Amino acid sequence: MATAKMELNIVENYTFFVIPSWGHLLGYPTLGKYSNHNVSKISHDLVIFFSGADCSVQTEKGTFYYLFGLGYYYTKFELQSGRYITDNRQLTGLMLSDFVYDHLSTSKNVTLENDRDIIVSENLFKLPVDLSFKSDNKRTFIQGTLMRNLFIPYKDIILEFMETLRNPQSFQVDKTGPILLSSHEDSFNQILLSTEMDYEMKTKFLSPTAGLSGITLDSKKHLEQYFSYQNLQYIEELILKLKRVYSTIDYDPMYLFSILVNAALRLKSETSSSNVQKVERSNERMPKESIFLSAEPRMNSFVDWPESFRRRTKDELERSVVLVKSKIYQPKEVNKETIRVEEFGVEQEEFKIRSMKRPSVDIKILPIIPMSNSREILLVIKDVVNQDYDIKSIGRALEIARDYIRSMILHSHVLWEMSRYINLYQKVEPNVGLSSKEKFELGEKIEKWINLMSNVQTS
Repeated sequence: MATAKMELNIVENYTFFVIPSWGHLLGYPTLGKYSNHNVSKISHDLVIFFSGADCSVQTEKGTFYYLFGLGYYYTKFELQSGRYITDNRQLTGLMLSDFVYDHLSTSKNVTLENDRDIIVSENLFKLPVDLSFKSDNKRTFIQGTLMRNLFIPYKDIILEFMETLRNPQSFQVDKTGPILLSSHEDSFNQILLSTEMDYEMKTKFLSPTAGLSGITLDSKKHLEQYFSYQNLQYIEELILKLKRVYSTIDYDPMYLFSILVNAALRLKSETSSSNVQKVERSNERMPKESIFLSAEPRMNSFVDWPESFRRRTKDELERSVVLVKSKIYQPKEVNKETIRVEEFGVEQEEFKIRSMKRPSVDIKILPIIPMSNSREILLVIKDVVNQDYDIKSIGRALEIARDYIRSMILHSHVLWEMSRYINLYQKVEPNVGLSSKEKFELGEKIEKWINLMSNVQTS
């Protein structure tokens, strides 16, 4: 143990680090529990970090990788009642065992393949907070790529994270101790807390949530096996510095890249470390993606995924759920005007199923979309929705409409909402139409846009 502490090399590494699905990365070990109820489906299990340092630790059990900073585990999930719930957990550290790190670092880049500093893959988004060492053209391309693939699809979650950071009671690592999301073999898929938390906070943080195998103690005891007291003090001070920076920076909620731009400026003024990246690294092909700076010496080393943590798919995990009729989750606040489903029996259940089912439709040529009047543009889009076009074509029509409207007005809220639908619809398989529920909801949304455009043009 003492040797590991002596040889520890903590590298300052200011990055924006996002794992779009923690469950997908780990091979979906569990759906988890919430409020003593089994989770039946998970739609989001995102991990976000504004990191400040990483570290690789050599042990007899293998190499462990640590990321330290401000983190957020966000889940949106469904209990067997069909009710969707969102939940989150604050994090100050991420621990990746060597087989998880190697699986993550060998995920193929879906874009920016020739840039070792930026990762846009199925399992990870990673980029330096400060991109000033890139050329103007490359920086513009990177920003566009990240806006399309990260900042627009996960906008609401990132904004929620930023609001949490602004809360003075959040990320008080000096009072709570470290909060570590772990894939260590002894704490696989768990969050580790510190016994330093007071009783009330500990009770709140220990409550289970979707996608995790457990939330347990003790994070500090785990870290003290490998990190000296001075190391842990340094990490704590670094996290508190990041909290000061990210909780006070200004940013444009319609242009989330401004978070990184403004954070980079603040970090430059507060950081004199020589470890902050200042130049582009060579773009030569490497066996693995370079996720942590401290892991560079292991670029040619690989560890296989162990049989003891058998991987499976999300569909396989969700199909294994056994529904228990006596365990229907009821939140504390119930809408008294809600119609009781039992009064309608099977007919109501069948109606709900029909309204959610996406039909097969024929491919049709889109009508000509006007270019000069935003209200007329949206009326054409409304017709496209009502006439049972396939979802991909609806997404394309929304994309054309958004670009036309963008050239006429600067109504960013409408443009962002349209971009969200475009991103969703472009990923759908061919020849599939909107369900009746989706058609109704999108129609209502477009009607609001039309009314908004009418008000803009008459004012």
